[in-house]
Amino acid sequence: MKDIIIESKQLNEHIRQSEAYRQYLRTKQELYEEPELCRQLQEFRRRNYELQNKTGINPYDEVKALVTEYDVLLHNSKVSDFLQAEQMVCKMMQKVFTSITEGLEFDYLNE
Repeated sequence: MKDIIIESKQLNEHIRQSEAYRQYLRTKQELYEEPELCRQLQEFRRRNYELQNKTGINPYDEVKALVTEYDVLLHNSKVSDFLQAEQMVCKMMQKVFTSITEGLEFDYLNE
C-alpha cells in the first residue's frame, strides 16, 4: 500500500507539471482577475447543471436557449480559453483514471 501512495504522489507531481495543467492554472488566474466574468460563468454552469439533471425531460432545447443567452460570455476569449484548458485537464484525468482501472475487476451489486 505504501508503494501505491508514493507512486500516486509522483503521478500527482507529473500532472501538476504537465502543460495542460499549467495552462489551466494560467487561464484560471486570468479569468479570476475579472470577478464579473467569473460570476457570469458560475451562473451559466449552475443553470446548465440544473438543466442537465432535470429528470423526465430532454433538455436539448432549454440548453440550446441557455447557450444562446450566454453566447457573448462563452465567446469571451478569457472564458473560452479557460473552458478549453479545463476540458483538456478533464480529458487527461479521464485517461489517467481509465489507465489506472484498466484490468481491475470489481463486483457491483445490482439493486
